[in-house]
Amino acid sequence: MVYNAVVVGAGPAGYVAAIRLAQLGLKTALVEKHYFGGECTNYGCIPTKAFIESANIFWKSKRGKDLGVLAEPKYSFQTFSFWKNKIVLQLRNGIRFLCEKNGVNIFEGDALLKSRNIVALKVNEHFSELETENVVVASGSVPMQLPNLPFDGKKIISSRDFFSLEELPESILIVGGGAIGVEFASALSKLDVKVILVEVMNQLLPGFDRDVSRYLLRSLSRLGVKVYTSALLSKASYTDGDVEAKISLPNGEEVIRVEKVLVAAGRRPSPIAGLKDAGVLLDSRDHILVDEFLRSNVPNIYAVGDVAGPPYLAHKAFKQGLVAAEVICGKNAKYNFRAVPNVIFSEPEVVSVGFCEDDARKNGFDVTVGRFPLHASGRALTEASPEGFVKIVVDKKDFRVIGIQMVGAKVSELAGEASLAVELGLDARKLASVMHPHPTISEALMEAAEDAVGKPIHFFKEKGRLGERF
Repeated sequence: MVYNAVVVGAGPAGYVAAIRLAQLGLKTALVEKHYFGGECTNYGCIPTKAFIESANIFWKSKRGKDLGVLAEPKYSFQTFSFWKNKIVLQLRNGIRFLCEKNGVNIFEGDALLKSRNIVALKVNEHFSELETENVVVASGSVPMQLPNLPFDGKKIISSRDFFSLEELPESILIVGGGAIGVEFASALSKLDVKVILVEVMNQLLPGFDRDVSRYLLRSLSRLGVKVYTSALLSKASYTDGDVEAKISLPNGEEVIRVEKVLVAAGRRPSPIAGLKDAGVLLDSRDHILVDEFLRSNVPNIYAVGDVAGPPYLAHKAFKQGLVAAEVICGKNAKYNFRAVPNVIFSEPEVVSVGFCEDDARKNGFDVTVGRFPLHASGRALTEASPEGFVKIVVDKKDFRVIGIQMVGAKVSELAGEASLAVELGLDARKLASVMHPHPTISEALMEAAEDAVGKPIHFFKEKGRLGERF
């Protein structure tokens, strides 16, 4: 049998591509060597958000005295793991069900590219071949280990390894202050784990708005997290069952001792074997080089998701899977999104879409910035979570919204509206005029837009001031 398309990898990019290809009438095969749903469903997005929710409930219960909740909760990591595993299995099976019902042929095994039109399938040392007109590589990425700190799955662990633990450690060093690092730092500190966080750059969430980074640093510090920026883990060794780590700082060194080290220093692509032999070009980090149609330099080989380059985001992978499938089917599609939302489920949550204030100016925009603090939000106060703010970056020339940054409880649920505003280049005056329900956190977007156009209602700003810096 000759397939119209073979998709390698059943993560967010791969299974979406396979379903859409089948919906559009193409004979489609999907190859997966591990679990349906990929990193996101099995080790990343879903397990971590379940863990964060579990930690939040425990933490809020402990802090509920002023709200009339008198409780002394106890935490069971094993009970949490059982609940988390049920969620993962439900979603994993659901993805497979959707593929089957849409007519996708499923193969389980390790795939390698034998030629431009042949995908070899390895199952228990036995090989078979799938002949195809098109190949979509969606093989994802894996946690990156440090050269001087290889994973052992017990003391030096990755985000994957964390969910195989039988119990929480009493202390942990997290290496990396990006999304994964700050999410784990937030959740673990709420569960009374002693957390030390080391970031090599001079701010948490490198590349994010400086106001966002500063606010998050203060929040983590209040949770009891010890944060080192401009710091490097130079050495680690085992000592009496613990890990002794030497941290190089701008003004010297510090030695700390912890039960475990979680390395959250980024991810690397996981391309399938045979790509180079088929003539496919990779960059210096082994990402497959693609154009706006997600096509490699070999016309019938496409790449989507993490293996096609950063940002490593599931929602980016979903859209790339759809685009590649539609391009293969001859439709007018391309991957050229202006708004790729970045959401961090830390304490408090963070959303960044489009340009931050500094980057907008560096790119030649003359901008005005609207701000609204959540301590002026009725809903944030009734949630007992008044920490945070919304910033809207607006092009002065035409009032077009070119960036939105948010920090606060549940702002992740506003990321869709923020993306819509940036993707469509919405006029800030129109955003300000849209009726938002009261009392909700979503009002903060409207209020920030009102501030950007010089007409704030629920936040007083003295004339001539640039507004509150958060």
